Amino acid sequence: AGFRIIRRLGMGGYGAVYLAERVSDRQQVALKVMLSRVAVDDDASRKFMHEIGLLKALRHENIVTLLDSGAAGGVFYFVMEHCPGGSVADHMAAQGGRLPLGTALSITIQALEGLAFAHSRGFVHRDVKPSNILLSCGQTTLHAKVADLGLAKNFDKAGFSGMTLTGAYAGTSVFMPKEQITNFKYVKPVSDVWSMGASFYNMLTGSTPRDFPEGCDPVETILRGEIVPVRRRDIAIPVEVATI
Repeated sequence: AGFRIIRRLGMGGYGAVYLAERVSDRQQVALKVMLSRVAVDDDASRKFMHEIGLLKALRHENIVTLLDSGAAGGVFYFVMEHCPGGSVADHMAAQGGRLPLGTALSITIQALEGLAFAHSRGFVHRDVKPSNILLSCGQTTLHAKVADLGLAKNFDKAGFSGMTLTGAYAGTSVFMPKEQITNFKYVKPVSDVWSMGASFYNMLTGSTPRDFPEGCDPVETILRGEIVPVRRRDIAIPVEVATI
């Protein structure tokens, strides 16, 4: 209630995101709907919504603002600021699969500012990747904002995904460090930094730091796969950038 759906922006493993208009002031927002795959008891729902409520206090220019949230049975909704530039992954696709160094560097620094603020408040994202960095486009600049901070983690932690934590985290992203699998209950800010580095690598090369051969277990690759030096992907990347 209180929102008018305009169109669907995208779908994911747990639900969908819609562009919506708040009826009270006609502000456009992103409305994320997540559907539990298991029966939801009231206690689990209350705990989940409490954890999400803490995220509303995270206000930073490089973090997507969570405006409101609620639940109805096994359906949970989250009202967030709308970023009309789409995700970094969308922007990469529109640019042929990779981004110029200056653009990638600007996005990375801005996203790191948002993550640093979240880390200083005790939050770890756990799923940093180009599709979770959104863009608000100015006339000459791209303004980057980290999205979905804590949503997936808390959804899995509450048991609503119907998967174990190991299965959930091992399967979501090729941008994760190995300690996110071996020590998934105690992931620290440094893991987000690694994933941001992997995202920067992806922006520059269109590839991920590890090769994931078809048919191979991705968990095995994350745990034992070698990191491909970035200049092997593109020799034009400056040595100083490759060192970082």
